[in-house]
Amino acid sequence: MTTFRYKAYNGSGIEVDGNLSADSIRDAIQRLKKDGLYPREVSEIGINGYIRKGISIQELALTTRQLATLLTAGSTLSDAINVLADGEKNVRLKSILFGIKNKVAEGISLSNALSDYPRIFSEIYRGMVAAGEASGSLDKVMLRLSEYLEGRAKIIRDSRSALIYPFFMTLVGICVLSFLFIFVIPKITRIFEDTKSTLPWITLILIWVTNFIRYYWFVVIIGMIVLGWGARLYIRIPSGKETIDRLSLKIPWLGKIVSQFYITNLTRTLGSLLKEGVPMLKALEMTKGILNHAVFNKVIDNAIQDVIGGASLSMSMKKAGSIPPVVAHTITVGEKGGNLGDVLLKVSETYGQELEADVKNGLSLLEPVLILIMGIIVGFIVLAILIPIFQLNSGVM
Repeated sequence: MTTFRYKAYNGSGIEVDGNLSADSIRDAIQRLKKDGLYPREVSEIGINGYIRKGISIQELALTTRQLATLLTAGSTLSDAINVLADGEKNVRLKSILFGIKNKVAEGISLSNALSDYPRIFSEIYRGMVAAGEASGSLDKVMLRLSEYLEGRAKIIRDSRSALIYPFFMTLVGICVLSFLFIFVIPKITRIFEDTKSTLPWITLILIWVTNFIRYYWFVVIIGMIVLGWGARLYIRIPSGKETIDRLSLKIPWLGKIVSQFYITNLTRTLGSLLKEGVPMLKALEMTKGILNHAVFNKVIDNAIQDVIGGASLSMSMKKAGSIPPVVAHTITVGEKGGNLGDVLLKVSETYGQELEADVKNGLSLLEPVLILIMGIIVGFIVLAILIPIFQLNSGVM
């Protein structure tokens, strides 16, 4: 049994909350309804009382591959899940696997058992499993599903690792400059102010910036918080998110990276679903569910309408300005050859490689740019300090 925290409305419309034990989220919701409550939110909580976080995509990919291996070796589904649950060290994942195993042992299909954990197993995951169950090739589907998850995990992992060094450089630079402006520069500029002499403009600017940071640092922090909060609210508005998403595609270098990222995800997801026999319309709807980008969601919406109207996917993609012509042409070839799923997966592989190369090349240029910016700031500080010193020594001041 797992503990869940819930918020619900009673018969009088008053919101109540509490904890209850159940085998799954579905069971928890059913229990609440039997008690005359209308659930608003149900979340699993851990041993320490905090809401548990989801399983990482890397963990899910590894578990899926291990399940595929066991099924290929001839193990029954229930036994394979039980073996994975016994050997799993992640308490959260172990609990989920045992819950799924119990459902499968009761005769419930794997795809239906997975639906008890929608935050862990997406609609795409469940849809591909259902297709594998229908075709009798669940082992092969789980293997391809693990490859799909590993591909997505690699993109996320590479993007994060590539940003670590620039982020570290920026953080160190901010810390060093903060130390200089708060503790070092004020002592030096105070000497210049005591001379009562006319100071060069570059030194006056340095004094103004130093005083502002020393005495109004909280204004900077509050301003950053307000700006971040306002940006977050703006992105939550559909029109605001669409504006930001469109701008993200027009920024030099970043626009190309964003486009490659979403095209890779679009083609990999759609190709994987079509390869497992999921109907085109259903595959497009499921693919839209993972594309959190207004421009590419619009591409999928238009494709759905075009397919419903009898047009081909390639014709719809050719009309989309955000889809490169080579991708649209490749889709045409796949449609004519009857292997659209395989072709889309090949496109995703190609764009994934281009994405990785472009990210590395771009970040390799970012490093010297950051160093140049730091050099300009340090040079400004040095000049602002040395010029008045030279003037004092020469007797000009």
